[in-house]
Amino acid sequence: MERKLKVIEDINAVQRLRTLLLAGYRIPASASAIILVMTYILSIAKVSNPIYILLLFIAFSPPVLLTPFIVYVLLKEKRFGWLTVFFIIVILPAIVGIIIFYEQFQFTWMFFLVFPFFFFCYFIKFSVDEWIREYNFHQLYLLQKKEQEEKKKEGLL
Repeated sequence: MERKLKVIEDINAVQRLRTLLLAGYRIPASASAIILVMTYILSIAKVSNPIYILLLFIAFSPPVLLTPFIVYVLLKEKRFGWLTVFFIIVILPAIVGIIIFYEQFQFTWMFFLVFPFFFFCYFIKFSVDEWIREYNFHQLYLLQKKEQEEKKKEGLL
């Protein structure tokens, strides 16, 4: 009796997600440090809006651009547990934080909104690696099973 495995439906989308997660995990730590230093320098120098807009773009572009794709892949692969965790860890705190701190919202608060996204990306990266490993193992198993059946047919003929 064969055990039914949960196999990836769209391996290309999952591999693209893995690539984006790896890039997203490596870049933001250094980008966040640069942004924090730049905000400190800009606040001392009393430089206004144009630089802040660029810094906001650098800080918020990965979460804004990757969120739809992460949700798409999780829905397509039917990983509803990870989708729930994404909503609870990333989306819900961002919404609550914006509602609560709307009046006194400052640039430094934005890092508290972006941090959960990178925290989630760090942990799902390991799970995506496991999904790809299981998929590759399953494909290898199917190939070996097919070769074994062909050998049986050749031996019987």
